[in-house]
Amino acid sequence: MERVLAFGCHPDDIEFMASGTMALLGEKGYELHFATMAGGEAGSQTEPPQHIRERRLEEARNAAAIVGGTFHYAGGSDLEVEYNHHYRRLAIRLIREVDPAIVLTHAPSDYMIDHEETSRLVRNAVFIATVPNFDCGVPTTPTKRVPYLYYWNAAGLIDIFGRPLPIHFGVDVSSAIDRKEEMLACHASQRDWLRFINGIDSYLDAMRDWTRRQGETIGRPYGECFIQHLGNAYPTENILKEILGELVVGM
Repeated sequence: MERVLAFGCHPDDIEFMASGTMALLGEKGYELHFATMAGGEAGSQTEPPQHIRERRLEEARNAAAIVGGTFHYAGGSDLEVEYNHHYRRLAIRLIREVDPAIVLTHAPSDYMIDHEETSRLVRNAVFIATVPNFDCGVPTTPTKRVPYLYYWNAAGLIDIFGRPLPIHFGVDVSSAIDRKEEMLACHASQRDWLRFINGIDSYLDAMRDWTRRQGETIGRPYGECFIQHLGNAYPTENILKEILGELVVGM
Protein backbone atom coordinates (compact mmCIF):
# COMPACT_ATOMS: atom_id res chain seq x y z
CA MET A 1 0.00 0.00 0.00
CA GLU A 2 1.38 3.42 -0.96
CA ARG A 3 1.76 6.04 1.76
CA VAL A 4 0.93 9.72 1.87
CA LEU A 5 2.42 12.04 4.48
CA ALA A 6 1.05 15.40 5.60
CA PHE A 7 3.96 17.09 7.39
CA GLY A 8 3.07 20.29 9.23
CA CYS A 9 4.72 22.38 11.89
CA HIS A 10 2.23 22.37 14.77
CA PRO A 11 -0.56 20.06 15.89
CA ASP A 12 -3.73 21.34 14.11
CA ASP A 13 -1.96 22.88 11.07
CA ILE A 14 -2.86 19.89 8.88
CA GLU A 15 -6.44 19.77 10.11
CA PHE A 16 -6.99 23.40 9.12
CA MET A 17 -5.54 23.15 5.62
CA ALA A 18 -5.26 19.58 4.25
CA SER A 19 -7.15 17.00 6.31
CA GLY A 20 -10.03 16.79 3.82
CA THR A 21 -7.65 15.76 1.06
CA MET A 22 -6.01 13.26 3.39
CA ALA A 23 -9.40 11.74 4.18
CA LEU A 24 -10.17 11.39 0.46
CA LEU A 25 -6.81 9.71 -0.18
CA GLY A 26 -7.55 7.30 2.63
CA GLU A 27 -10.78 6.36 0.86
CA LYS A 28 -8.70 5.52 -2.20
CA GLY A 29 -6.62 3.04 -0.24
CA TYR A 30 -3.62 5.16 0.69
CA GLU A 31 -1.95 4.62 4.05
CA LEU A 32 -2.21 7.95 5.88
CA HIS A 33 0.58 9.48 7.94
CA PHE A 34 0.44 12.80 9.77
CA ALA A 35 3.49 14.53 11.25
CA THR A 36 4.38 17.71 13.08
CA MET A 37 7.80 19.27 13.34
CA ALA A 38 7.09 20.88 16.72
CA GLY A 39 5.08 19.82 19.74
CA GLY A 40 3.09 23.03 20.13
CA GLU A 41 4.84 23.93 23.39
CA ALA A 42 3.94 27.62 23.11
CA GLY A 43 0.26 27.03 22.35
CA SER A 44 -1.21 28.06 25.68
CA GLN A 45 -1.41 31.18 27.79
CA THR A 46 -1.97 29.16 30.98
CA GLU A 47 -0.35 25.69 30.72
CA PRO A 48 3.43 25.07 30.99
CA PRO A 49 5.30 23.89 27.86
CA GLN A 50 5.73 20.21 28.80
CA HIS A 51 2.08 19.85 29.79
CA ILE A 52 0.63 21.53 26.71
CA ARG A 53 2.99 19.57 24.43
CA GLU A 54 1.81 16.23 25.83
CA ARG A 55 -1.79 17.35 25.50
CA ARG A 56 -1.41 18.62 21.95
CA LEU A 57 0.44 15.54 20.69
CA GLU A 58 -2.33 13.37 22.09
CA GLU A 59 -4.88 15.58 20.31
CA ALA A 60 -2.94 15.09 17.06
CA ARG A 61 -2.92 11.31 17.51
CA ASN A 62 -6.66 11.34 18.12
CA ALA A 63 -7.30 13.48 15.04
CA ALA A 64 -5.24 11.19 12.78
CA ALA A 65 -7.07 8.14 14.13
CA ILE A 66 -10.42 9.48 12.88
CA VAL A 67 -9.34 8.70 9.32
CA GLY A 68 -7.25 5.66 10.23
CA GLY A 69 -3.98 7.58 10.13
CA THR A 70 -0.72 7.29 12.06
CA PHE A 71 0.76 10.33 13.81
CA HIS A 72 4.49 11.12 14.08
CA TYR A 73 6.27 13.80 16.11
CA ALA A 74 9.57 14.87 14.53
CA GLY A 75 11.01 16.17 17.82
CA GLY A 76 11.28 19.94 17.33
CA SER A 77 10.19 22.81 19.55
CA ASP A 78 7.52 25.44 18.97
CA LEU A 79 8.81 28.89 17.88
CA GLU A 80 12.34 27.47 17.48
CA VAL A 81 12.10 25.76 14.08
CA GLU A 82 15.07 26.73 11.91
CA TYR A 83 16.57 25.57 8.66
CA ASN A 84 19.69 24.14 10.24
CA HIS A 85 21.53 20.82 10.51
CA HIS A 86 19.61 19.65 13.59
CA TYR A 87 16.19 20.21 12.05
CA ARG A 88 17.27 18.89 8.65
CA ARG A 89 18.22 15.64 10.37
CA LEU A 90 14.87 15.47 12.17
CA ALA A 91 12.93 15.97 8.94
CA ILE A 92 14.97 13.47 6.94
CA ARG A 93 14.69 10.82 9.65
CA LEU A 94 10.93 11.10 9.50
CA ILE A 95 10.77 10.99 5.70
CA ARG A 96 12.96 7.88 5.69
CA GLU A 97 10.81 6.28 8.39
CA VAL A 98 7.55 6.82 6.52
CA ASP A 99 8.89 6.53 2.93
CA PRO A 100 5.87 8.27 1.38
CA ALA A 101 4.88 8.40 -2.27
CA ILE A 102 3.19 11.79 -1.74
CA VAL A 103 4.01 14.58 0.71
CA LEU A 104 1.86 17.59 1.62
CA THR A 105 3.30 20.49 3.62
CA HIS A 106 3.14 24.22 4.34
CA ALA A 107 3.41 26.85 1.63
CA PRO A 108 6.82 28.56 1.31
CA SER A 109 5.14 31.87 2.24
CA ASP A 110 2.92 31.89 5.31
CA TYR A 111 2.15 34.16 8.22
CA MET A 112 4.50 32.38 10.62
CA ILE A 113 8.24 31.71 10.29
CA ASP A 114 7.84 28.26 11.87
CA HIS A 115 5.53 27.34 8.97
CA GLU A 116 7.91 28.68 6.34
CA GLU A 117 10.94 26.96 7.86
CA THR A 118 9.03 23.68 8.03
CA SER A 119 8.18 24.07 4.34
CA ARG A 120 11.88 24.45 3.52
CA LEU A 121 12.87 21.55 5.77
CA VAL A 122 10.31 19.20 4.23
CA ARG A 123 11.23 20.27 0.70
CA ASN A 124 14.88 19.50 1.47
CA ALA A 125 14.08 16.27 3.27
CA VAL A 126 12.08 14.60 0.52
CA PHE A 127 15.07 14.98 -1.80
CA ILE A 128 17.97 14.41 0.60
CA ALA A 129 16.29 11.34 2.13
CA THR A 130 17.33 9.49 -1.06
CA VAL A 131 21.02 10.32 -0.63
CA PRO A 132 22.80 7.33 0.98
CA ASN A 133 25.75 9.36 2.25
CA PHE A 134 23.63 11.81 4.24
CA ASP A 135 24.00 10.87 7.91
CA CYS A 136 20.89 11.48 10.02
CA GLY A 137 22.74 10.73 13.24
CA VAL A 138 20.81 7.48 13.72
CA PRO A 139 20.60 4.34 11.56
CA THR A 140 18.16 4.94 8.68
CA THR A 141 17.48 3.48 5.27
CA PRO A 142 17.56 5.95 2.35
CA THR A 143 14.36 6.21 0.35
CA LYS A 144 14.37 4.93 -3.24
CA ARG A 145 12.52 7.86 -4.82
CA VAL A 146 11.69 11.53 -4.48
CA PRO A 147 7.97 11.72 -3.63
CA TYR A 148 5.41 14.04 -5.17
CA LEU A 149 5.52 17.27 -3.17
CA TYR A 150 2.59 19.65 -2.68
CA TYR A 151 2.19 22.83 -0.64
CA TRP A 152 -1.21 23.52 0.90
CA ASN A 153 -2.60 27.05 1.08
CA ALA A 154 -1.33 29.62 3.55
CA ALA A 155 -3.24 30.24 6.76
CA GLY A 156 -5.81 32.92 6.06
CA LEU A 157 -5.32 32.18 2.32
CA ILE A 158 -2.80 35.01 1.83
CA ASP A 159 0.97 35.43 1.88
CA ILE A 160 2.84 37.83 4.16
CA PHE A 161 2.04 40.72 1.81
CA GLY A 162 -1.69 39.98 1.81
CA ARG A 163 -1.73 38.40 -1.66
CA PRO A 164 -3.27 35.08 -2.75
CA LEU A 165 -0.73 32.37 -3.45
CA PRO A 166 -0.22 31.13 -7.06
CA ILE A 167 -2.46 28.11 -6.58
CA HIS A 168 -2.30 25.32 -9.19
CA PHE A 169 -5.52 23.47 -8.34
CA GLY A 170 -8.08 22.73 -5.67
CA VAL A 171 -9.50 19.51 -4.27
CA ASP A 172 -13.26 19.31 -3.74
CA VAL A 173 -13.46 18.19 -0.10
CA SER A 174 -17.21 18.73 0.30
CA SER A 175 -17.79 15.05 1.09
CA ALA A 176 -15.07 15.16 3.75
CA ILE A 177 -15.88 18.47 5.45
CA ASP A 178 -17.58 16.87 8.46
CA ARG A 179 -14.59 14.58 9.08
CA LYS A 180 -12.29 17.58 8.65
CA GLU A 181 -14.25 19.39 11.36
CA GLU A 182 -14.24 16.32 13.60
CA MET A 183 -10.47 16.09 13.26
CA LEU A 184 -9.92 19.77 14.05
CA ALA A 185 -12.30 19.53 17.02
CA CYS A 186 -9.86 17.05 18.58
CA HIS A 187 -7.53 20.03 19.14
CA ALA A 188 -9.67 21.41 21.95
CA SER A 189 -6.65 23.02 23.63
CA GLN A 190 -6.44 25.52 20.78
CA ARG A 191 -9.89 27.04 21.12
CA ASP A 192 -8.86 29.49 23.85
CA TRP A 193 -5.34 29.94 22.47
CA LEU A 194 -6.46 30.99 18.99
CA ARG A 195 -8.93 33.40 20.51
CA PHE A 196 -6.08 34.84 22.61
CA ILE A 197 -3.33 35.05 19.96
CA ASN A 198 -5.17 35.43 16.62
CA GLY A 199 -8.58 36.79 17.57
CA ILE A 200 -10.31 33.72 16.10
CA ASP A 201 -13.34 33.28 18.32
CA SER A 202 -14.36 29.97 16.79
CA TYR A 203 -11.60 27.98 15.20
CA LEU A 204 -14.03 25.50 13.68
CA ASP A 205 -15.94 28.33 12.00
CA ALA A 206 -12.66 29.81 10.77
CA MET A 207 -11.68 26.46 9.22
CA ARG A 208 -15.05 26.15 7.48
CA ASP A 209 -14.78 29.72 6.20
CA TRP A 210 -11.30 29.16 4.75
CA THR A 211 -12.39 25.86 3.20
CA ARG A 212 -15.58 27.40 1.80
CA ARG A 213 -13.66 30.33 0.28
CA GLN A 214 -11.21 27.93 -1.38
CA GLY A 215 -14.19 25.96 -2.66
CA GLU A 216 -15.57 29.10 -4.28
CA THR A 217 -12.39 29.44 -6.35
CA ILE A 218 -13.00 26.01 -7.93
CA GLY A 219 -16.78 26.19 -8.08
CA ARG A 220 -17.42 23.66 -5.31
CA PRO A 221 -18.96 24.02 -1.82
CA TYR A 222 -15.66 23.30 -0.02
CA GLY A 223 -12.10 23.04 -1.26
CA GLU A 224 -8.46 22.70 -0.27
CA CYS A 225 -6.02 24.35 -2.65
CA PHE A 226 -2.46 23.30 -3.46
CA ILE A 227 0.71 24.25 -5.30
CA GLN A 228 2.79 21.40 -6.72
CA HIS A 229 6.56 21.57 -6.42
CA LEU A 230 7.81 21.22 -10.00
CA GLY A 231 11.55 21.75 -9.65
CA ASN A 232 14.29 19.56 -11.08
CA ALA A 233 14.37 15.97 -9.74
CA TYR A 234 10.84 16.16 -8.33
CA PRO A 235 8.05 14.24 -10.14
CA THR A 236 5.85 16.60 -12.12
CA GLU A 237 2.73 14.59 -13.01
CA ASN A 238 -0.22 15.61 -10.86
CA ILE A 239 -0.65 12.34 -9.02
CA LEU A 240 -3.51 13.79 -6.94
CA LYS A 241 -5.49 14.32 -10.15
CA GLU A 242 -4.79 10.74 -11.20
CA ILE A 243 -6.01 9.43 -7.83
CA LEU A 244 -8.94 11.73 -7.08
CA GLY A 245 -10.14 12.38 -10.63
CA GLU A 246 -12.89 14.98 -11.01
CA LEU A 247 -12.49 16.05 -7.39
CA VAL A 248 -9.30 17.85 -8.48
CA VAL A 249 -10.14 21.11 -10.25
CA GLY A 250 -7.49 23.19 -12.03
CA MET A 251 -7.24 26.95 -11.64
